[in-house]
Amino acid sequence: MGIIAQRISRARRDLNLKQKELAQKANITEASLSRYENGIREPKSAVLSRLSEALEVSTDYLLGITDEKNYDNCDIANKSEKDIKNILEDAQKMLRQDGLMFCGQPASKEAIDGVLNAIQMGMLLAIDKEKNK
Repeated sequence: MGIIAQRISRARRDLNLKQKELAQKANITEASLSRYENGIREPKSAVLSRLSEALEVSTDYLLGITDEKNYDNCDIANKSEKDIKNILEDAQKMLRQDGLMFCGQPASKEAIDGVLNAIQMGMLLAIDKEKNK
């Protein structure tokens, strides 16, 4: 079972919803929801968005990008250096595992490192900007 399937199922159970109830809230069929929860199919982006809204979680949570269920816990101004390091390590794992392509060619280690450095600088600038509001 994939991460999306697990997260949809877990979030539904956390809200004590039956599949039929969630399907109605997300405006999808019960059969489609069952396929998503069993990992047979993955929802398209529009359906994923409706599911996240119905489940009161972020799409990033359903996709497995973050373990934070919603964005209320993601105030960037409160991020520590350790938080940034963890985010960058997760991004590095994803980039190295899934690969990064430029013009159809796999990116080099140096290119991936450059992307990670840019992400880190962007995060630091965003944190500084939020703290100085």
